[in-house]
Amino acid sequence: MHKTDFKSFKVGTIFNSAVDSGEVGRPYSHVEISYPSRLEAMALDPAKIADNNNLIYEAGQVDFCVALYKKIKVTLDLESKEITISERTPRKGLIRHAALLMRQALNLDFGLIIDVDDPVNLRHCGLGSSSSLIAGTAAAINELFGAPMAPQDLVRYCAQNHGEEVDSDDSILVPVQCIGGSGVCGHFDGGLVVLAGQATPITTYILPETTRVVIGIPSDFNHPDSTELMNAEVDNINGFREAGEAYGPDIAYRLVHEALPGLVNNNLKPMKDLIFDYRWNMGSIENCSFVYPKMIEIAEALRDLRDDDRIEILSLSSVGPAFFGITNDVEYLEDRFKSLGMNTYVTKIHNGAYILNERN
Repeated sequence: MHKTDFKSFKVGTIFNSAVDSGEVGRPYSHVEISYPSRLEAMALDPAKIADNNNLIYEAGQVDFCVALYKKIKVTLDLESKEITISERTPRKGLIRHAALLMRQALNLDFGLIIDVDDPVNLRHCGLGSSSSLIAGTAAAINELFGAPMAPQDLVRYCAQNHGEEVDSDDSILVPVQCIGGSGVCGHFDGGLVVLAGQATPITTYILPETTRVVIGIPSDFNHPDSTELMNAEVDNINGFREAGEAYGPDIAYRLVHEALPGLVNNNLKPMKDLIFDYRWNMGSIENCSFVYPKMIEIAEALRDLRDDDRIEILSLSSVGPAFFGITNDVEYLEDRFKSLGMNTYVTKIHNGAYILNERN
C-alpha cells in the first residue's frame, strides 16, 4: 500500500513496516511512564510537508521538549487477547492505533489494558498532542516487553504511520504530517532537538533545568476536528511549497553556519533569530493562519520581542495557534500573551527521555 492522498484510513493500518526488533523478551506485568510534549519551533524545509509520500515527510524540525506529561500505564492481560482502553483515556482511536502498530511490530499475542491520564489535553493547538499520545503509548508497550525496539526505529515507525482522530468515528484516522519531534523528545536527551530526514535527531542540546516556557493559546480557538484542519491545510499547501523553495537554502546555511555553532558556544541568539525570521519573515505564520486567521495580528503585536533579551526563543508551535516563548521573565511574557487574548500555560524544559515511573 502506498498512500499519496490525505483521505482517512482505518485505525491500525500500517504503511511503513517496523525494523525487525529481533526476539521479544519476557513481558513485565505492567509499566507506567510519563511522556513529555514537544513544541515545534520551525521546519527546516516546509516544502517537504506539501506532498504525502506514503506518510513520510522529510521536512526536518527544530523542537523544544517540555514537561507537559501524559501518564501512560499498560498492563498485560493474560485472560484475553483484546486491547482494552480505560474509560478516562482520551482520544481512544489514537491509543488503539498505537497498540495495533506495536502488536504487529513485536508480533504480540497478548491482551493489553491501557490507561492514559492527560491532565492538559489541549488538542490541535500545535503542541503535538496526537503524536505524543501515539509515541507515548508505543513507548510504554515497548517498555512492557523489555524495549526490544531501538529508540530511533520506534520514533520512525510511529512518525511514518501517523494519523489523527476523527471526532465522529473512533475507527478511522486522518493522515497528518508527522516529522517525528514527539518521538524524539520522548526517547533522546536534550531540551532542544534538531531533526533532519527520516525523523533523525542530528543535534540535541541540554538547556538549563531552570528554563521556563510560556505557552499562549487564543481563548476563542474552538479546537476543530482534524479532518477540517487537514482539508484547510491542503487548500493552502502551495504556500508551504513556495516557502521551502524560496527559503530552504538560506535556512540550511544559517542552521549550519550560525545556529548550530551558536549552540556549541552556549549562545541561543542565532537559533532565536533563525526561528523568528522563519516564522515572521519567511511566510510561515501567514501559511499557518488557515488554522486561526487572527494569528497574523497576534504575531505582529509580538514582533518587538525579536531583540528583547528577556525572551530567549519565540515562535508559533507547529501550525498553531499556540505561541510559545522561552524566557527568564515569565510574568512579563504571560502579560504580553494575555493582553492579546490568549490563555497561558507555564511549564519547564524537559531534557531527558520519557520517565519510567513503575515497572513490575
